[in-house]
Amino acid sequence: MTDLQCPATAILLAAGAEPPSWLERRRVAARFDLTDPCDVSAVVEETADRFRGETFVVAAPSGAIALALRRWGLPGGPPLLVDVDSDGWRPAP
Repeated sequence: MTDLQCPATAILLAAGAEPPSWLERRRVAARFDLTDPCDVSAVVEETADRFRGETFVVAAPSGAIALALRRWGLPGGPPLLVDVDSDGWRPAP
């Protein structure tokens, strides 16, 4: 069965990098700046539960973001938008 709740959208950014221009067009509920070492996957999962239907930003070291994406079978790295719900992570439109 699929998740009936609205997914949260996580914007994953590399720590210290210039934010992409498209970020200005997004309504962001919260921003979280993580330091190394960090478990980006755990932070995103926990935060998505609190921000269903909203968008939040996680800025973290690029390597930590890439590791989190690989855990969910997603290629690439930051900057990236992902929808997160109980069914997992998938690229956001």
